[in-house]
Amino acid sequence: MNKLRFAPLGLVFGVSLSIFSAQAANTESSIRIAYFGQDIPAADSIYPSFDPDSYAVVTQIFDSLIHADLDGNLVPGLATSWKRRTSTEWVFTLRKGVKFHNGEAFDADAVKFTFDYILNPDNKAGNAWIFSTIKEVKTDPSNPFEVTFKTSVPDGMFLNRFIMFGSICPPKYIQEKGIDAFHNHPVGTGPFKFEKWEKSKEISLIANKDYWQPGIPRLDRVRFLIIPENKWVTSLEKDEVDFVPNLAGNLTRKLVANGKANVRIIKRLVLAGYWVLLKNSGPLADLKVRKALNHAIDKESLVKFADFGNAKPLASLGKSGEFGANDTLQPYAYDPEKAKALLAQAGYKNGLSLNVLAADTAGSVANILKTNLSAIGVTVNLEIVPRSEVIQRVVVHKILSKTLANYDLVIVLVDNPIYNLAFHAGLFLASQSPWSLLNYPEFDARFKEAIETVDEKQHKKRLEELDRYIHENALMLFTTQKIITAAVKRNFSIDKFDVDGHLDYEILTHAFVKPTHGHD
Repeated sequence: MNKLRFAPLGLVFGVSLSIFSAQAANTESSIRIAYFGQDIPAADSIYPSFDPDSYAVVTQIFDSLIHADLDGNLVPGLATSWKRRTSTEWVFTLRKGVKFHNGEAFDADAVKFTFDYILNPDNKAGNAWIFSTIKEVKTDPSNPFEVTFKTSVPDGMFLNRFIMFGSICPPKYIQEKGIDAFHNHPVGTGPFKFEKWEKSKEISLIANKDYWQPGIPRLDRVRFLIIPENKWVTSLEKDEVDFVPNLAGNLTRKLVANGKANVRIIKRLVLAGYWVLLKNSGPLADLKVRKALNHAIDKESLVKFADFGNAKPLASLGKSGEFGANDTLQPYAYDPEKAKALLAQAGYKNGLSLNVLAADTAGSVANILKTNLSAIGVTVNLEIVPRSEVIQRVVVHKILSKTLANYDLVIVLVDNPIYNLAFHAGLFLASQSPWSLLNYPEFDARFKEAIETVDEKQHKKRLEELDRYIHENALMLFTTQKIITAAVKRNFSIDKFDVDGHLDYEILTHAFVKPTHGHD
């Protein structure tokens, strides 16, 4: 079996806070999580959406053929092994004895049905672009536990695509109940079963007691509570929430200063960043303007004030520890005078105006960027909304309408569950991506060359070259890589965050409630 390994990122450390509340610890075998501020678009991966929040739920209900551990190592999921026959053909051996939550048996037909559905353009599945290199999925009636994938081109990122996004769906359930019923009550093979979704309140999952992996899950219930981000800390203090996987630095400081919550803080440098996507039309079609905006950004202020030291300046798309990142690149220097000169050279001596949409999870960064850009004469018309609302306005809008959202810049906090630079390059910059605001044929050609290189060393080299190209052409506004800051009640076993920066399968499947006696 092929098993790819990725170097662990940075220092992983937990900080125990001696903060005790008078309230008793939650002793039920359940966990209450605050991860998104409003309803997510969907709880299954084949819905016409593609967003990080939904996948926090999807990866609990569904399994992929391949999983990843907390350090990014590929491990068996619904496939027990895999091998590459040619540069465009992979064979997977499937796990036997697995059942979907409705009792339906898992086999090669379920895999084929899932990917045939995803690749059918009429279905507008949100993850279709991820699997766009797949040409055909073949099964053998004589062996129901083997499946062959043929790709239209060599694919250097092929295996990684399955980690989160290849959730296998039950064909009989969907064929009998219909796709709308499946969207409303998703059924997978995962460690937790869908229980209920109270709109604007919570999504509740219960343990799959017949899960194929012995000993997990260890919790009876997972409750995703839908709470505005500005109330996450208060909810911890009131013992209404057990786990907040993604706290802004200033909220963490508030949590510590108030001293009312019985929590531990977990930190890790992860493959996540604050991404400023841009539309290369109007003023932003000019490289001088894009470089000017990059020189206007005070990254040290972003590190200090947006995340209170819990971040690292970025030079390009590539992140520290990410496969394919170009570590030789240096961040754009903070130089407002140079930025003004570049704007003048581009014909914008008197400044310009930009319409900007930002997710609430990137709100602090967005406000600092607004101040930085205002200092060089750029008027920023900024709107901050929940991240799921950004997905609706940008991603779902593009999937359904085939047109770009009407924003010059979109600011989001997004992680990399695939661990390979090609994922974010494709997600944010490739023209066909549902996220991308760009229409940049030269980038698309370079990206295609990098992704179609299957030799690992050459694949890495071409990604590094692509990272340099992104930097030199200022295809984004580069900000910071995040040190994730999570808060968890002390009576839960969660001690380490996933290096990809996302709340997914591995963290919650192994979580459990500790005995109430004693101390950490």
